[in-house]
Amino acid sequence: MAQIRLAIVWLVLSVVVVAQEGSAARPEAVVDTPEFMTFFMKPAYVELQHAVEQPPADRAAWSALYVKAVRLAETANLLFIRHHADADTPAWAERSAAARQAAADVATAAMLGLRSARADDFTLVKSKSAQVAGACNACHRRFGGTNAPTIRD
Repeated sequence: MAQIRLAIVWLVLSVVVVAQEGSAARPEAVVDTPEFMTFFMKPAYVELQHAVEQPPADRAAWSALYVKAVRLAETANLLFIRHHADADTPAWAERSAAARQAAADVATAAMLGLRSARADDFTLVKSKSAQVAGACNACHRRFGGTNAPTIRD
């Protein structure tokens, strides 16, 4: 009798585990890609763009610059869960990774500036931030059709 109870418990647990695996939470896009760009990517990019207009005055400004770059890089991670015809292509993944990396490179440069706050640090930030616009524009040219804007650095 104990073996039967044990077998029933095992069966019930197995069914529960299988059911949970089938309904596992996965990232899913809530809005389409144009809305995503308008609501999330563009504001994050514009914040970063304003932050690199002039050298940070103090460590707090360097820190704010870092946060803006990290926010853009993490937002770019959401490009990987877009749902459209080209989203499952290697080219989409490459362009998405390039956008994320370009913003992460700005964050890395800002972290250096936060540590030392030298004029050369801002020069590096400026050059890295120009690469963000380049990554965005490369993706827009490849996937954006006639609706995608040209991003200025």
